[in-house]
Amino acid sequence: MKAAYINSFGGPEQIQYGDMPKPVPAADEILVRNRIIGVGKPDFLVRSGNDPYLAKSLPGLIIGNESAGIAEEVGPEVKGIKPGDKVAVLNATGCGSHAEYSCSKEQYVIKLPDGVEPEMVPGVLNLQVAYALLFDAGRLGEGDSMYISGAAGGIGTTMVQMAKTSGIRVIASASNEEKCAVLEQLGADTVFNYKEKDEKEIVLSATNGVGADVIYDQTAGKELAGKFDYLADFGQIILYNWLNGSPELPQLETIVKRAWHAQAIRSFSFHVYDNKLERRLSNAAKCFDMIRRGNVRPYVCKDFPLEEARAAHELLDSGSAIGKIIMHP
Repeated sequence: MKAAYINSFGGPEQIQYGDMPKPVPAADEILVRNRIIGVGKPDFLVRSGNDPYLAKSLPGLIIGNESAGIAEEVGPEVKGIKPGDKVAVLNATGCGSHAEYSCSKEQYVIKLPDGVEPEMVPGVLNLQVAYALLFDAGRLGEGDSMYISGAAGGIGTTMVQMAKTSGIRVIASASNEEKCAVLEQLGADTVFNYKEKDEKEIVLSATNGVGADVIYDQTAGKELAGKFDYLADFGQIILYNWLNGSPELPQLETIVKRAWHAQAIRSFSFHVYDNKLERRLSNAAKCFDMIRRGNVRPYVCKDFPLEEARAAHELLDSGSAIGKIIMHP
C-alpha cells in the first residue's frame, strides 16, 4: 500500500511517500480502507517527536491519527464492527492513518450512522474535541456566552457552528481579515482581529460589560491572568493548549485576589476520555447527529492527495490554514 511515513523526527521535509506493508489486523483490531484523512496538530507532535503517547518507533513510522473509510477486515475479538461498515478512526496511539489502509483497535474505531458518509467527517478529532470543550468542560447552554481566540482552525470553526446551533452567543477572533470573514460566515455573533483590537474591550462590549461565561485559551503564558478582567462571575477559563508556556507564578496572586468573582481555570486534554469509552462514543453520536442534520459542516481548508503529505504538513506548520486540512489516498 502507499503511505506517508518518517524515518527521522523533524519538519515536513522528513515525510517520505512510498510503499509500505499493508497491515494485518490483530484479534482485537480492524483494518480500514481509508477514504479521507485528517491532518492536524497531533500529527505535528508525532512528526516532530514531541508526542508523549506515541506507541510506535522509527524508522518507517506511518504518521496520522485520524481518518474515515470502510472496515475491510476485522479480528475475531471485534464485536461492534463488521466488514463493509463505514467508520471513523481516532488513534490515541498517534500514528498509522496517513496511508491507504490502517489498523486500529476497536476502541479507536467508531461506526458511522446511516446518513453520514466518511467524507462528511474529515476531522473526527476536531468534532469530538469541540463537543467536549463546549459541553463537558465548558458546560455551556442556551443563552450563555463564550469567547475563543484563534478560532479559525479546525477545532475553532467546529466550535463556532456547534455553539450557534445550541443557542450560545459566540465571540471569536482571528489573526487576519480573511479568517475573520470565515468566522462571520459560520455564524459567530462578534468577530474581530485580535492583532488590531483589544480583547478586553471587545468582549466586555459584546457582553454588556458582564464578561464571557467561558473563555477558551490556547496560549496561557504571562497574559493569562489578564483574561479574568473580561470573564463573567462564576465563569471559567479553559486552557486547551499552552502555546506561550506556563503562567508565571505571580499570576497566582492575581487569581486568588479575584476569589470574590468565583472564577475558575480548567486545563483540558482529550485524553481524559481514554478510559471513558461509553462517554466518548455517546458524545461522538451527538456530533454525528449534528453532521447528519446539517448543523455542522467541517470547514475544509484544502484537500491534498496523500502523495502530497509533505505539502499538507507545510501548510499545517505555516499557521495560515483556515479550518481543516485533509488528504485522500
